[in-house]
Amino acid sequence: MKRLAIFFLLILLTTLGAVAQKPVYESAMKSFGYKNDNGTWRIMPQYQRAGDFQGTTRKWAVVKLDGHWGCIDVDGNLICRNIFDEREIAEQAGREWEAQSEPGKWVYPARNQSDGRWGYVDYYGRWKYQPVYERANVHKGKDPKSYAAVRKDGRWGCIDGRGILVIQNIFHTAEQAEEAGKQWAIGRNYYTWRVPVRNPKTDLWGFCDYLGRWAVQPNYQEVRPFGEDNTYQYTQVKQDDRWANIDRDGEIISQAIFFNVEDAAYALRQMEHGRSLEEWRLPVTNPANGKWGWVDWSGEWQIQPIFEDVSHFANDTGLFATAKLDGFWMAISDTGEYLSRNVFTLSSEAWQAGNQWDTHQELGHWLYPVMDQGTQAWGYVDYKGMWVIKPTFEDAKLFTYVWNDRVAPAKMDGRWGCIDHTGQFVVKNQYLTSAEAQMAGRRWAEGKKF
Repeated sequence: MKRLAIFFLLILLTTLGAVAQKPVYESAMKSFGYKNDNGTWRIMPQYQRAGDFQGTTRKWAVVKLDGHWGCIDVDGNLICRNIFDEREIAEQAGREWEAQSEPGKWVYPARNQSDGRWGYVDYYGRWKYQPVYERANVHKGKDPKSYAAVRKDGRWGCIDGRGILVIQNIFHTAEQAEEAGKQWAIGRNYYTWRVPVRNPKTDLWGFCDYLGRWAVQPNYQEVRPFGEDNTYQYTQVKQDDRWANIDRDGEIISQAIFFNVEDAAYALRQMEHGRSLEEWRLPVTNPANGKWGWVDWSGEWQIQPIFEDVSHFANDTGLFATAKLDGFWMAISDTGEYLSRNVFTLSSEAWQAGNQWDTHQELGHWLYPVMDQGTQAWGYVDYKGMWVIKPTFEDAKLFTYVWNDRVAPAKMDGRWGCIDHTGQFVVKNQYLTSAEAQMAGRRWAEGKKF
């Protein structure tokens, strides 16, 4: 009995010593193999890379052979073919083998080395779904709603756990396809999910639902997404080089009239914030003639585009703005009424004239130097652009100081002086510069009252 016990003990020790232990690199062969505890080769060096043996019920290790990963058992038998590009996927296959799972219940992306195409294999490395894809990602989610992103004809879609294409190959990136797969897996209503996609046939953009079907037809040069989290109700699209606003069904909210996407988005915010849209105006150029006018939030013309340049209405709901016509500026109301003649050289002068009208100031309280285009002489107009001081000067500057002390430098006979609000010289025109005349006018104003 004692001899029998010793015999079995020797067998056990021999067996334990024979089990492969740690991977060892053999520099002479430039390969990895596995040695027993006693330092002898258990599995000869033949692998480019080799991992530790793992597992409890059945031991296995990942190894790299011919540039791809697979799994071996303790005897060096290839239990999972070296077909995997990534070590992590080979390790997952090894765990399935150890658990003795049903082959093919869970599949792994693998590339066919003969043609570079991708398909899916079981943990033994046998093709479960044939390699027909340009790229294939791992499955996500749980059965029966697991999904994997696959690329075909340059576009991404998703297959389910049975290899059936459940999301059309229409998306530009794997991330978009996987997000669509996520929506499909959780069963979100596809009417509420939109992602921008370009039609590969026309290069025009539209929006797809998570099944890869067109929810908004691809008719646009550019589009913006429905927000980073895809929850916005509206977005901007570009058509015929102009921007518009649409809703999630493609219905037009604002016509394609806006020169840039920021203006279109700004117009949309007016509607979303409940502002008085009937009073809202935005300066826009007409693509047909390049002229400027104003539109409301929907893109409809409220003041026709006949101007060379325009300004914003204050806060886009103000009562006046400025417009340039025939080379000169004027003030204009929100209804398109001309508040002044187009006589001002600067938009700021026309704006000041509009402000006088808006604040109901006395007509003629402020005067503006203007050159008569016919005679090339300078005079002064009120905020309506009507002559108050006839154009008889060679040059003229703005009035300064308050009502009773107003003086303005004016040039006549080659010299500068200062006039009062009646157009009479109160400082003789004897100075070479308008600055010298203005200083003299200041001294006059400080000591003289009307």
